[in-house]
Amino acid sequence: MNDSDRLLAAVLAGGVQVVTVDPGGRIRVGADRGLAVLSGAFNPLHDGHEGMLRAAARITGRDGVFELSVVNVEKTELTENEVRERLSQFGGRFTALISRAPTFVEKSRLMPDSTFVIGYDTAVRLFDDRYYPPYEPETDPDDTGSATLAAMSEIRRNGCAFVVAGRSTDAGFKTVNDLDVPDGYGALLQEIPGDAFREDISSTELRRTKLDG
Repeated sequence: MNDSDRLLAAVLAGGVQVVTVDPGGRIRVGADRGLAVLSGAFNPLHDGHEGMLRAAARITGRDGVFELSVVNVEKTELTENEVRERLSQFGGRFTALISRAPTFVEKSRLMPDSTFVIGYDTAVRLFDDRYYPPYEPETDPDDTGSATLAAMSEIRRNGCAFVVAGRSTDAGFKTVNDLDVPDGYGALLQEIPGDAFREDISSTELRRTKLDG
């Protein structure tokens, strides 16, 4: 087993929380600061992911990387074969992170000073209490009174923010300007203008098309 295999095994086993995989397949512990990070399952990686990350990197002036989490909210943990298969999609072209951070607040601890690249549908959930655990005052130094705002405040303390791509919905094309953002948190979200990036394809639609074909 080489060093890269050992580090991948360590992430899968939980002994390491995040590793960086360069385009050549070399793996090292940790993640650089100040990245533009597009997280996802990448099942499969598609042109929409790539275009979204490129647009975010141009807008933020940061190096763009993809991030695959072994552990996901409301999904089963990825197997080694799944991780290797999805990681192979980045080979020779992109830097990728593999982490054990299913939520953005956990990602912000492992990837400080980074900008997370998200779509409108994900941005809506950032401020939805249903996606957060019960409020624990002892973990909220800002005394926000809300598990949602406590998490967003920690993300901000960790130097992180979001850049948001618009999304076509049944009600039309929605952007960051259509979000209901609590007072004091608007600066955490920056728009990817529609003329910089617009891609309405999804991995779910691609898988469905493949099955139908």
